[in-house]
Amino acid sequence: MTTEQQRKMLEAAAKACGITGAWQEGFGICVIGDYLKDPGEQVKFWNPLTNPGDTAEMCAKLDIGVTYHSALGFLVCRKSIDVAAVAHYKDHDNSRLKAWMYAATMVAAKIGGYENAHP
Repeated sequence: MTTEQQRKMLEAAAKACGITGAWQEGFGICVIGDYLKDPGEQVKFWNPLTNPGDTAEMCAKLDIGVTYHSALGFLVCRKSIDVAAVAHYKDHDNSRLKAWMYAATMVAAKIGGYENAHP
């Protein structure tokens, strides 16, 4: 996945979750609180492609489910019959976790209007 594809995917997923922020290459979506209201507010990065906590919160917020097909080496994340994504473990360092983070983020990106989404 190119950096541009990743940026578009994360921006669309953030939009689906109601998250506003700016893209920071290498980090994800930069979410900054209102410093004037809370001077102690820290810069935070949201990236469900690399942070399982962000992925879990995104799935809970958007009601994205996952079905594992471990014997076959893939999983399916879905919001509905029409909004789903498949991820093969072999394409994600043979990691179920990385495959889940990718597929769930792809589903959220589709919900957020990502046009180049592949199943």
